[in-house]
Amino acid sequence: MSNSEDDLIQFLERIKIKPMHTRKILSFSTLLLLTITIIVLSCRSYVNHDFRQSYSDINEVIHSDSTKIPFFKIHFKNGDASILEQWNINTTRDTIIGKGKLYNFNREQIQEGDLSFSVDEIAIVETNQLEAIRSKDSERIAALAILSGANIALDVFCITNPKACFGSCPTFYVDENSTIHSANAEGFSSSTSPCFEKRDLDPLQYSTSSEDFFLTMKNEALETHMINELFLKAVLKDKDENVFVDKKNNFYKSKKLYRPKNAIVDNKDIRNDISRLDEIEYFSTTDSTNLFAQEEIILEFDHLSPEGDYGIVLNYRQTQLTTFLFYTGISYMGDEAVDYVAKMETDPLMRKIVQSHLDKFGKIKMSSWDYNDNEWKSIEEFDEKGPIAKNLILAPILKNKPHKNKLKIKLEMTKGLWRLDFASLALIDTVANSMTIHPSEMEIIDGAEYKLKDIKVDDKDYLISFPGNEFKFKFDLPKISKNQDYELFLSSKGYYLEWIRQDWIKGKDIPKLTKMLMNDPQTWKELAIEFKSMEHEMETIFWNSKYSRIK
Repeated sequence: MSNSEDDLIQFLERIKIKPMHTRKILSFSTLLLLTITIIVLSCRSYVNHDFRQSYSDINEVIHSDSTKIPFFKIHFKNGDASILEQWNINTTRDTIIGKGKLYNFNREQIQEGDLSFSVDEIAIVETNQLEAIRSKDSERIAALAILSGANIALDVFCITNPKACFGSCPTFYVDENSTIHSANAEGFSSSTSPCFEKRDLDPLQYSTSSEDFFLTMKNEALETHMINELFLKAVLKDKDENVFVDKKNNFYKSKKLYRPKNAIVDNKDIRNDISRLDEIEYFSTTDSTNLFAQEEIILEFDHLSPEGDYGIVLNYRQTQLTTFLFYTGISYMGDEAVDYVAKMETDPLMRKIVQSHLDKFGKIKMSSWDYNDNEWKSIEEFDEKGPIAKNLILAPILKNKPHKNKLKIKLEMTKGLWRLDFASLALIDTVANSMTIHPSEMEIIDGAEYKLKDIKVDDKDYLISFPGNEFKFKFDLPKISKNQDYELFLSSKGYYLEWIRQDWIKGKDIPKLTKMLMNDPQTWKELAIEFKSMEHEMETIFWNSKYSRIK
């Protein structure tokens, strides 16, 4: 048994989940399932419902019409919680002063009236007051605050289908006038809370010989983005060379790309869909009753040199399936969603378990056919979150050389989860070196007055971006000869907080969530049917419900 499974069993025993349930949970293969399972079970396990009633009642009341009842709900690192009716943020002392109630770990009321808390004690804040967190003076609170049920005007597409609403981490554009469909990168896509903050390296799929390079960053969703550090990785290359990166952030140069001779899935030839870097993508639809059904793509290459090292190159993004599942899970949590996020932030063991399973859902598994042993040999697995910017990545094939100048590659993936734009075989010429380029200037097109130092170092200073905010960065590249270019990659570190929308809160259904988490076949069949009913319109609604300005 793996260490992660030992950790999970230890955690479940600690929160008194029976062994038979433990085995069921260990069978889950999705990040969403595991994350929500641990959060929900742990959040609800310690509660004595006789004591919790008053907390539950107040929580229900403030969310019943959160556009009229102002609230400021604080979750502390020690497990306590406070609901304030009046509050003031003292930026000089980094404290919150207010009137309300304080509850302990078991949600027993332990204090009422005048209260004062240090920001350092806080894990997560929930409020429906945008201005309470939007001020530059409140940035330490903003970095921990989830806006819940605020009176925000929603696009008609989002109203039509709340589970298809646009959502994204920071989006980056080389051409500031590009549409959302042309985003060159989306940063730290899976970093959905402070404890999941991480660095993300994305190919901009852009080369330049200019000494001046500009990159625009936008917040186009109902989210708060916390950007810790931002810089470019620039690889010097000849104009006829390609530069690719692998999942370990190693760079490779290649002059020769091989298109597949055959590309077959379910007896269908998809070469026209994946032969060029363009807007034409191969994608399948989900199974009507099983969201975890798999499919295989067989790629065949010929006329290869028997010597040399090769790598499989893919350019891909996700469909809206994970968006649907994520929003569905939040919807089932209802007005308790932020309670669950807070529990994840405050329990190190639970966080360790969740992090150890981040790569277990929705991977693209790659293998090559070994003609000598007559079996498939694993190459690599890819799992880049995000339905917006395409991810161009290379997987080196180090073990299997071409057999009679041929290679056969298999891609295994969940049906309806991936959109594949390009697949080829690259002959690797050399391993490449990169240089790190930090931004030299920042133009604030829309947003608070931040300084470059806030994103130049991996520290506790953040650039905080609210919906509609936009920043433009200038990078200075060393001068090069006319026959050379820089291939550019973006490194971003940070996290984002999803705002909880009123339509999601209305969909609270803890029994349904429990069945979903316990892998109830009928519940998952119903989810498959629900997604199938809207699958054809998910992309259209998603792209048309992005937000450019929130005033």
